[in-house]
Amino acid sequence: MIGNRAMGWLFGGLLLLSVVANNALAAEARVDVELCTEQGFPLTGAREWSDLFADLGISARIRGIKGNDAPSIKSTGTDESPSFKVVGILAADGKLNLPKGKFSVHDKARIEQWFARLKGDGIEAIAEKTGAFGLLPTKFVEVHEELAAPVDFSTKGVPPRDVAKKIADRLKYKFITDPAGQRALGGGEAVADEFKGLSSGTVLAAVLRPLGLVVFPEKVGSEIRLRIADSRSAKEHWPIGWDPKANPGTTAPDLFKFLPVEINDTALGEALAAIGERVKLPLVIDYNGLARREVDLATMKVSFPRANTYYSKILDQILFQAKLKYEVRVDEADKPFLWVTSL
Repeated sequence: MIGNRAMGWLFGGLLLLSVVANNALAAEARVDVELCTEQGFPLTGAREWSDLFADLGISARIRGIKGNDAPSIKSTGTDESPSFKVVGILAADGKLNLPKGKFSVHDKARIEQWFARLKGDGIEAIAEKTGAFGLLPTKFVEVHEELAAPVDFSTKGVPPRDVAKKIADRLKYKFITDPAGQRALGGGEAVADEFKGLSSGTVLAAVLRPLGLVVFPEKVGSEIRLRIADSRSAKEHWPIGWDPKANPGTTAPDLFKFLPVEINDTALGEALAAIGERVKLPLVIDYNGLARREVDLATMKVSFPRANTYYSKILDQILFQAKLKYEVRVDEADKPFLWVTSL
């Protein structure tokens, strides 16, 4: 059985395997169910409910209700061997009341999903609503924190497949991609920018975007995986950075320092690189957006009249000349960077 750190990548027929951990995947949780019949519950209904739970492969015992019986879940196992005792109430209307759910005997798929969530994520999965990527809030935070790991190697001029592979080797999640994604990764041009120091999630999303690919977490049973897919087929995807919690002046104060400046017929890429270095912020370029605008950073010339002003205004004006804009974003570790994209 492959452990959580197993990373299998198939590129162009070559299988690349990273270190396989010794930890086995956690066993599926055991669930025991007691169904308590309220007064007035139709006697003929007991057989239907018994058959339904038998079909689901869940151990269920039907008995009469006692004074303090109520829908409940109790953990009876350990982290290594999880198990739960569930008490449900079979009401007089023939329906089953479970914590955070009411079901008829015809709701087999919904009941199966309810128990799958309990087995996969425990009691909190029933108490909390899922959010982005179908993950519980605690699981989303776990993924976000894992993807905050910094990229500690140079990316400029490196094939995107190699960048993605190195990031994968440093994370605990298994990466999955389809054949089309494998081909795109294997055939893409070298990464144009230096992302060393930014976090893994932001760098991976930025490296994949020019290839028409995205990455997102998905939950399969109790396991979370990171899937690389065609951007056109993905309902949600991991973003290239996040909105900062503070305002731009607090997040990137050097953008608002005054200085004398004059730019005369200078390549936009050269001007951006100089400003990025002076404000101490990495530049992440939306090459897809630039391609749609037919903007070439090396040949597009920009100018700025002599003035005493601040870097933010300079960026606004030189980017506007190419129908572009910039945003201050932060990576998963709250490190700020400049995202340059089309208007």
